[in-house]
Amino acid sequence: MILCVQNLWAQTESLKPEAVFGMYFDTFVKQDERALQQLNDYLTPFLGAENTYTIDLNKSFKDEVKNLTGNFLANLPKETAAGCEAETEEYFRALLSNLKNTQYAVKSMKEVKNEYADHSFVAELNVDLSFPVPAKIAEIKLEEVKKMKDLRNYLKSKTKAFRQSEKQTTVQQKFKLYQVKKDGNIYYWNGGPQELVWKLNELYFNNLSR
Repeated sequence: MILCVQNLWAQTESLKPEAVFGMYFDTFVKQDERALQQLNDYLTPFLGAENTYTIDLNKSFKDEVKNLTGNFLANLPKETAAGCEAETEEYFRALLSNLKNTQYAVKSMKEVKNEYADHSFVAELNVDLSFPVPAKIAEIKLEEVKKMKDLRNYLKSKTKAFRQSEKQTTVQQKFKLYQVKKDGNIYYWNGGPQELVWKLNELYFNNLSR
């Protein structure tokens, strides 16, 4: 039964750009393993299985938390850093978890001619991205942190603020999907979907630093 449903999904007519964007978003922003599998199933017929994504999303998230934690602690005296490593890691885990909870709404979509391919189009989607943030922006500033005597409790309070984020902030972003025609079907794809995450990260951290 499951196999039949999967085959039926694979044989359906081309998905609309909004649906394809949803798979990219759920994979790279929400880091959803099921969405990753669906995206790879969609891409395989025209890219080949060898050109789909082999990503350990859980490891990717952990590595990002570890990287931010390491960069933060590297700017502190060794003794101070050693005493608050666990709290720093929890802070960045809470902060990045809010990014994973980002919601989107496609506001508009238009197809424009692809300048690099004959008889092909590019779907340009304008998207609203809404992510949770604390009612009072709580970004940690290193200059202030270096002067603190009780950094562990400070980090705990900031972590709690991010976990209890009551406010929603909305930003706008444009995402392009390139049309590909194969075997009578029309597909859409983006060769650099990580850009979606990079731009969202930039907008997110910019909002925290206001």
